[in-house]
Amino acid sequence: MKRIPVRLDSQAITALAPNTALPLVMTCRHIRYRSIRINAARTDRDKGALSIEMAMLVIALIAAAVVVVIAIGSLVQTKATQIGTTDTSGQ
Repeated sequence: MKRIPVRLDSQAITALAPNTALPLVMTCRHIRYRSIRINAARTDRDKGALSIEMAMLVIALIAAAVVVVIAIGSLVQTKATQIGTTDTSGQ
């Protein structure tokens, strides 16, 4: 009984049947080519998703920084008015 290898490469396929070797080799290579392109497209799509997520994160951080600056400015303004109204007795 002839043993058939698990991985089908061009030599194993030609040993099976000479008339079907070329279509099988072409089909295997076409499937491999398509799977590589699908994986590359999936990777590129993930990169796009990561860049969108990064942009959203940057926007959120900028918004948080603006809120902190406004809060500090408001606090400073409030304290400045309190110091200005209560410190007039020293003059």
